[in-house]
Amino acid sequence: MVSQFKMKINIFIMNPDKNYERREVLTELLKKTPFQFQFMSINDDIDLAPGAIAKSHDIKKTLDSLGRDLTRGELASTLNHLLCYRKFLESENDIAIILEDDANFIVDKFNCVVSLLIKIMNESKPQVYLLTPVISYLNNNSQWLSADYKVVEMVQSLDSSGYILNREAAKKMIRANSKAWFIADEWVKYRRHANVNIFSVIPPIIIQNIGVFGSNLANSRSKIAKRRTLKYVLSRLSFKIIADLKKYLWLMPFKGYVRNKNV
Repeated sequence: MVSQFKMKINIFIMNPDKNYERREVLTELLKKTPFQFQFMSINDDIDLAPGAIAKSHDIKKTLDSLGRDLTRGELASTLNHLLCYRKFLESENDIAIILEDDANFIVDKFNCVVSLLIKIMNESKPQVYLLTPVISYLNNNSQWLSADYKVVEMVQSLDSSGYILNREAAKKMIRANSKAWFIADEWVKYRRHANVNIFSVIPPIIIQNIGVFGSNLANSRSKIAKRRTLKYVLSRLSFKIIADLKKYLWLMPFKGYVRNKNV
């Protein structure tokens, strides 16, 4: 189907060759959208050679920031997202839709919301629109896309299974994390270090198909608890204290802070 939009749009789907079942499921869904799409043959955590890790990962910066190193799964996921950004910038597309291969959605809702988002995106400003569940957001100054969907400013989210970005955002995100030191779904760090505007769609239109396929990143993170360092525990505690202070002293009274109880 030929896209009805003036902007050139492409969907990039991260999919290891071995995950052919996920590829088949997504192919059937994406055929029903007006957008072109391509599957990216990517690395998973077992494909990362030691030399590749040293070349593409800033371990010291990660340890200083997080208090632990990234798992192989987290690093592979981050490098794959960065690969999609680079492929996007090498193309002539104006907007990219990034999907992980465990993304699941209802086609009609996906087509509707994406078409509405494209109309409000500003090419000159670095913008990311998350299509997945968000942990917390600011309700003030929200923008209604339709009677059913609105766009809000993201406060916290840890889901990178589906989102839209423009070329300005891709450039800044590559620059901020070119030698990967934080995880692809740490959107707070992209906002802070890449100066990217990050929004969320409420309610979300994409969820992870964890029940069917499992999540590579979630599986990788499940191993972290076994090797947490004191520095990691303290860094998480510090983050929670600062987040709570912001919520009660600034976000909640003035910005319409909302905590999603379902996430």
